[in-house]
Amino acid sequence: MTAEELEGYFTGIALPERITLESGVVVEDVPLFLESHFDYIRSNEGSKSINVYLQRLHLAIQAIENPVEEIKPSAEEAAPDVEAASA
Repeated sequence: MTAEELEGYFTGIALPERITLESGVVVEDVPLFLESHFDYIRSNEGSKSINVYLQRLHLAIQAIENPVEEIKPSAEEAAPDVEAASA
């Protein structure tokens, strides 16, 4: 997909609040992510440096089309056991 096609894709869909691009890489503000990536691509057209930005946009499409459920720690895992720690 060209940068123009990518921009058209994201313009025509409802964006989630956040996405996981790959393990350990979470985008907390999807609209800001898209804006900054497209700004960089437009400003550096023709440069090889845009390839990583295009790659991340493709990862964003995959993340939106095939969302991965985030595994959140249970209440027991999130809060340390105070009694066990003081024993």
